[in-house]
Amino acid sequence: MATVLREKKIKSADRVLEIFEMFSADRQEVTVMDVARTLNVPQSSTSELLGSLVRRGYLQRDRAARTFRPTARVALLGAWVQPQLFRHGRLLPMMDSLQEETGEGVVLASMIGLDIKHVHVVGDSLPEALASGTEHHVLHSPFGIALLSAMYRGNVRALVHRLNAESDPSLHVRYSDLEVQLNRASKQGYVVGELGNGVAAVVVLLPQRLGEEQLVIGIAGSSERIHASCGQLVQTLRGAIANRFVPRTRPELREVERAQIAAVH
Repeated sequence: MATVLREKKIKSADRVLEIFEMFSADRQEVTVMDVARTLNVPQSSTSELLGSLVRRGYLQRDRAARTFRPTARVALLGAWVQPQLFRHGRLLPMMDSLQEETGEGVVLASMIGLDIKHVHVVGDSLPEALASGTEHHVLHSPFGIALLSAMYRGNVRALVHRLNAESDPSLHVRYSDLEVQLNRASKQGYVVGELGNGVAAVVVLLPQRLGEEQLVIGIAGSSERIHASCGQLVQTLRGAIANRFVPRTRPELREVERAQIAAVH
């Protein structure tokens, strides 16, 4: 019985997050039937879940239109996370500006567990396989290579060994080959590579302070355009970051490196 209740709670948690992920600038409100169809759950269960979110102050209900939309409480839920990026409003406006300037998609990504997660994507030119919330193999993504280039190499070697043991043989990577890519990325300060579906990306690391999650940002579009304008896109990314963020100091960089080394032992 306890196991059944626990599974039900986990499913409810998943559904709450799926509801929040339904909203966007292009979809600011939903109905009970919208949610029920998307989540493939009964209308009665959907009504109960939406009602709970209304009572907790995360959704507001328009009784006349029978729609629900997020409240300010949702926007503030994680505002304390990496305040220089989010609370002070620098990152998302920067992504919008990059998209307007280049006409390409702009992707914010992070390493979640052993996968690369596209945390936020701006622009509608990218295929659904690369949209916000999608996950990708860390060793086969320019976003993954960029993130791994900032890690202590001993940790990367262990990660490659684990991924090779758990992945299909077609996805296996030799560490010696990967190390060449990582060293090149560290030297250049950027990565350019294929995302699949005829799409490539130019990727750079975002400034990170000790204890904060390392994020990367990239400009993505057709492989032909990205490779042809790689140099200009790198300059555009670096310029946007330099205008909005304070780079890490040398002491901060040393502390991050010490923390990475300590994680091995």
